[in-house]
Amino acid sequence: MNFLAHVLVAGDGPAGVALGAALPDLARMAGVRFDPDRLPPEVVRGVADHHRTDARFHGDPRFLAGAADLRRQAADRGLPPGAARAIGHAGWELLLDGVVGPQAADRFTEAVGAADVVVPAMPEDRGRTWWGLVRTLRDDRWWLRYDDPQFVAERLHGMTRSRPRLAFDRSAVPAVAQVLAAAQPGVAAQAATVVAAVRVRPAVGAGRHQLP
Repeated sequence: MNFLAHVLVAGDGPAGVALGAALPDLARMAGVRFDPDRLPPEVVRGVADHHRTDARFHGDPRFLAGAADLRRQAADRGLPPGAARAIGHAGWELLLDGVVGPQAADRFTEAVGAADVVVPAMPEDRGRTWWGLVRTLRDDRWWLRYDDPQFVAERLHGMTRSRPRLAFDRSAVPAVAQVLAAAQPGVAAQAATVVAAVRVRPAVGAGRHQLP
């Protein structure tokens, strides 16, 4: 599950909870490691929700079936095995964000607006990277384009190109976009059910979770 769906699953409440629900994904994107002991309690709660939600999502039969089908379709198009796995897994997640993006947009904007509360929990030399990401999330709102299979294919190419086992050639992007477009209606049909199934309540006494 990607950051927009995580924010939607986190529901209403303080912006810090929504930020925490998205933070593990945003931290990886920015290349920032946060000290969980220095995060505000609301953000810690959101991070805990993120990990519990992911555990349910990654075992959800609808996600598993959809990701497997995407993987097979990518392999049939000649994509390497590692790339096909990445397209199946991450591709389904990003398409899900494309479906729920309009519902999550206001809440995610609130979360991004609270980005300063996590600054004390990150290394001083990573501030420029963090705020660079925050500016693009706030100003460009590129995350609303996950409903475009071509955009998702481009994102997958960018996400995997530094990982040799998962990477695929730039020339394969159009084929990946076609595979994603074929899968998009199925993701849209399953989205509401999956989001409802993985919604979780914070556990009493939940501990802190390590961030990337």
